[in-house]
Amino acid sequence: MRQFNRIYILPILVMLISGGCKKFLDEQSQNLAYANTAERLEETINGDGYMPHFITAPYSTYMEQPKAMYFPWLNCMDDDISEFVKSPIYPDDRSTLFGFYTWQSNPFVSSTYAATSDDTWAKTYVNINAASIIAAQALTLTDNPGELKRIRGEALFLRAFYYFYLVNVYAPAYNKATAATDPGVPLKTTEFVQDNFFTRSTVDSVYRQIISDLSVAETCLDTAAHISLYHADINAVNLLQSRVYLYMQDWQNAVTAAGKVISRKPLLYDLNGYQPHSSFFSSGSPEAIFTQGGNAMIYLTAENYAMAFQASPDLVNLYQPTDLRRTAFFETDQLGKIRYAKMYQSTTYNVLPTELFSDNYFLRNAEAYLNKAEASAMLGNSADANDAINTLAKARFKPADYAPIHLSGDTLMSFIRNERRRELCFEGHRWFDLKRYAVNTQFPFTKTIVHTWSQAPYTGTPYVQATLTLLPGDPDYLIPIPLEAITFNQGVLVQNPARQDRTF
Repeated sequence: MRQFNRIYILPILVMLISGGCKKFLDEQSQNLAYANTAERLEETINGDGYMPHFITAPYSTYMEQPKAMYFPWLNCMDDDISEFVKSPIYPDDRSTLFGFYTWQSNPFVSSTYAATSDDTWAKTYVNINAASIIAAQALTLTDNPGELKRIRGEALFLRAFYYFYLVNVYAPAYNKATAATDPGVPLKTTEFVQDNFFTRSTVDSVYRQIISDLSVAETCLDTAAHISLYHADINAVNLLQSRVYLYMQDWQNAVTAAGKVISRKPLLYDLNGYQPHSSFFSSGSPEAIFTQGGNAMIYLTAENYAMAFQASPDLVNLYQPTDLRRTAFFETDQLGKIRYAKMYQSTTYNVLPTELFSDNYFLRNAEAYLNKAEASAMLGNSADANDAINTLAKARFKPADYAPIHLSGDTLMSFIRNERRRELCFEGHRWFDLKRYAVNTQFPFTKTIVHTWSQAPYTGTPYVQATLTLLPGDPDYLIPIPLEAITFNQGVLVQNPARQDRTF
């Protein structure tokens, strides 16, 4: 596993949430003066460019290692998740993410409405600024041109990666009709301090920057050796490219980028060989491309906890009884909870994961097949779309149960979207997918989501305290920009539309 050396920390908040221009310049100068070789720049990107990851598994909650957690709530807002309440217990594993699961006006509140803060915004911008500095510094050094080119490519991939998540969390989905005017997130790509307040760049501007960074990263990493799963390589770049183009409804470029990944890395994890009570996510998987950050899902659906989250019936019912993913991706614990098991941890079977991979940021080639299928179907190329889906299905069913599809039009698109949901559940895709489906120009799709919040008294039976509904286009699809950033920028950084008051 990649270890993190924090000697080279770049203590920057990009003037988005804090000031101190002179101090910033002094610190930047000291850090860049020290990172004066390829080896030291490599240490800097490992320590300050990439997300930290779990070195050892937290005992009971992902919050034990907060530095590794970015957007830990991303899988708690959509239709793939539901609550599981059987009897009173302390702690209640739902409580921390109550505000997101119930779409509160301020989602950063616990079940007692105690407010917390959004540390992901600040952490992500620190990483972005580090990536910008590293990418620029790699152009000024000469001691190891090959390594410096690789490091620059990784830095630009990371900057694109972080901006992709920021713009999809805090801004509307990319809408071809309105992206040029929709407010996105602040863009800061220079390696030097800018003594000004930051406004929100448009969604289109942010996406164009992401595309530009990935294009340069592709050139830098095209012939670079793959260091490890904890370092981005050419496949990570092309996979993210295909995802970005898919969101932009640039179908041909999405097909092209996904095809590059498939051509180099075609093999899928054949679930016919899956061993029960083991992790689907592993470094030995032929699908594995890249990972960084922590994993909240193994704790949100904790084994044998009587008050927690679980996979929703709506999701579980999408799987055919013969679909091998049903038992590889989930496990039903002794209480009857259908818990996440892509990264497997169990006290019942005395299993701790030997490797620790992210839930939201584990990139794998199965997504390339799904991206290619969707984009091909949008282009009217049903044959290629069916072929991509069928290739994936062969690795998810026993040979006797495999039945290829031959679909077209609306039926094909519906199947692809359901297949994407089945395959990529709890990997940070569904919330973004629901947002972008709503603005799709060819096959628009919207859905009303219902979440319940229940209580389990110490005397009596559990009961539903509130039933909450998220309608298509609701302002709650946008996470509020942190108040600290709004305040520091003296109002030029405009807040998202007000969310509903859902207190109960």
